[in-house]
Amino acid sequence: MQALDTVPQVSFSPLLHSYTLEEFWALPDPDDRSHYELIGGFLFMAPPPDPPHGSLDSRLTKSIVQFLLAHEIQGEVHHPREAIYTDLHAGTYLEPDMMFVSDKLCERMGRKRTSADIVFEYIAESTAVYNRTTKAHTYLALGVRELWLIDPVTVAIEVRHATEHKGKPAWETWRYSKGDSAESRVLAGWQVSVAELFEGLV
Repeated sequence: MQALDTVPQVSFSPLLHSYTLEEFWALPDPDDRSHYELIGGFLFMAPPPDPPHGSLDSRLTKSIVQFLLAHEIQGEVHHPREAIYTDLHAGTYLEPDMMFVSDKLCERMGRKRTSADIVFEYIAESTAVYNRTTKAHTYLALGVRELWLIDPVTVAIEVRHATEHKGKPAWETWRYSKGDSAESRVLAGWQVSVAELFEGLV
């Protein structure tokens, strides 16, 4: 048995500690399948995914990969533990549920992946507020061009496109429900049927 006061403490308050990227990488992994994320030195806990996360991810991955191959679009599709990270403003490290990175963007970034063309997040009750606000706004600040929020609770897909409002980055949001097909602007012509994506899962 180990005394509680000798266990290394992880701080979730920036008033106690703001993490650099190197300090963040040195943290021990949680033992409950959750993981840490870092935004501007602030530490966040991301819980492990619940069903139908895996099935939605499998279907969406097949759809986007088939489109990329059919149209000979050069790029890569990544899943955790691949991340977007930067050491600007203390440190930031986010693991999208899925992301598409074009070869053009990859060449521009170099070895450090600081952004993505499209990011996908599967919404759960425990992460809904974080994904729709803090994490979404961070993706916008990092130059992500398009964000897909897949919500099995409302059976909807929310697609956000990066734009500007009064000289500042902003999201333009489109919401697609059953009977609709969500559309990408980054991958023009790629559509996802909401009904087909969620069929048999919710």
